[in-house]
Amino acid sequence: MSRSTARIWSTARTLSDLGNLTAQWLEGDLATLAGGAYRGGPDEETGPLVPVLAAMNRAGHVTFQSQPGCDGPAFDGRRWRQRAAVMCLTDAEGLQRLTRTARDNGLLLAVHRACRRSPAGDILVTTWGGEEHTCFGGRLSKAYVRLEYRGCHREAVRAAIDAHQVTLVDPVWGRDTVLWPALTEVLALTR
Repeated sequence: MSRSTARIWSTARTLSDLGNLTAQWLEGDLATLAGGAYRGGPDEETGPLVPVLAAMNRAGHVTFQSQPGCDGPAFDGRRWRQRAAVMCLTDAEGLQRLTRTARDNGLLLAVHRACRRSPAGDILVTTWGGEEHTCFGGRLSKAYVRLEYRGCHREAVRAAIDAHQVTLVDPVWGRDTVLWPALTEVLALTR
């Protein structure tokens, strides 16, 4: 990570600050996420999701993981299936909004607080060739959160550790038309 980027991340003091900087990274205005991870911007599949993810971050929900829904062949010819999903850190008010969004739209929901160790993810979101591949929604450990936000001010790290860890997943494999519009709608109402 460049010194100038490291300096920018070190100025974050709140969850909102972390969200604003994450939005800048998503949009290509910062070269690296906190802690030096993910240089060069988000994965290609995330491109169409950047507007809603950046809006989520600016609304105080610090996105951690996301993926679009898809259903089709992978590079090796096996079937690749994904559920649309997002994991974020948020405060109590954000938790209420996201819980209501999940309920109103029939989305799967996992909510945790940081713990000492990190168990496996709760919700299967990707299969490859019919085998389990990726889960979202597992509880992030305090140590993992500290590692992800290393270099940030201790107040920002504490805010991330104290935040609610919320995961929303579309229960339908391959569908990409429910989660993202639902989040866009709830974010428009919070402005």
